Amino acid sequence: MTLETNLSGAERGARLKSLSRIAINNGVLIGFALLVIGLSLATPYFLTSANLFSILVQSAPFVIMAVGELVVVLVAGIDLSVGAMAGLSGAVAASLMSSMGLPWPVALAGALATTTAVGALQGVAVNYLRVTDFITTLAGLSIFTSLTLIVTQGNPIGIAADGFNALGQARLLQIPAQVWIAVIVVLGAWFWLSKTASGRHLYAVGGNRIAAYRSGIRVRRLRTLAYAFSGLCSGVAGIIFAAQLSSADPNAGRGDELTAIAAVVIGGVSLFGGRGSVWGAVMGALLISTILDGLVLLNVSPYYTELVQGFVILLAVMLDYLKRHDNAV
Repeated sequence: MTLETNLSGAERGARLKSLSRIAINNGVLIGFALLVIGLSLATPYFLTSANLFSILVQSAPFVIMAVGELVVVLVAGIDLSVGAMAGLSGAVAASLMSSMGLPWPVALAGALATTTAVGALQGVAVNYLRVTDFITTLAGLSIFTSLTLIVTQGNPIGIAADGFNALGQARLLQIPAQVWIAVIVVLGAWFWLSKTASGRHLYAVGGNRIAAYRSGIRVRRLRTLAYAFSGLCSGVAGIIFAAQLSSADPNAGRGDELTAIAAVVIGGVSLFGGRGSVWGAVMGALLISTILDGLVLLNVSPYYTELVQGFVILLAVMLDYLKRHDNAV
């Protein structure tokens, strides 16, 4: 009788451990499903097509920034300047069109080239000049924010180019253009990380930098490429911000680095590098956008927005710790 009791107790323990492991490993999906169910019951406006499209539209630039942040975090880095680079991108594009009279495709290319270049410069500072990524990108946040204010003189710059504004306002097959742009960026990043040698090397660098170097991977070059890619993604997000408003707002992107980092962490990407996926970052960004949308629908004061984000980030970090501890055991 005692043996049977012990066996049944062991079976229950193993079953509970298996269920807890499933919950930890799929925390984002479970949390997202519970959030959708809760908001659906709390407000009748949540599951309307207009609101769901609104969530997709609002989350598109954050998804793009999160994908760029993901690549940096995969190589055990961090980029605190993604929001500032997004603001700089819109300011540069608007200035090139309004002040220099350049066609919008040229202005678009110039803006993206600018953010990609400054992202690469940050990568050089981190990987070749040995400045820590936190300090480098924190300085970048300040520098790029200031440059945006200098370019715009602290005032919005109107954009009259219909082709440019269509990137944030047009629809293709009834789906907003910015959603299509986000899909292209996500699929491109997924293909790079999962189907190419350099993408797989990013995981190796984040997992063990010394071992990656000894195996012949150009670690510093690859890590610099990660920061350049983050700059490019931030530039694309900034273009969307400007196109949505038909103007470059000097405050665009300010504080959005928190959202990008939160999306990556919530999406199950390890802050220690070497583990994570594009789809996790996308789910994290969608989860945050859904939470923010729910707060608006429930008439919650915007003062609570960052409070909620902070708790969500803390919960995600705790889940990451439990996941790593469970895998170690």
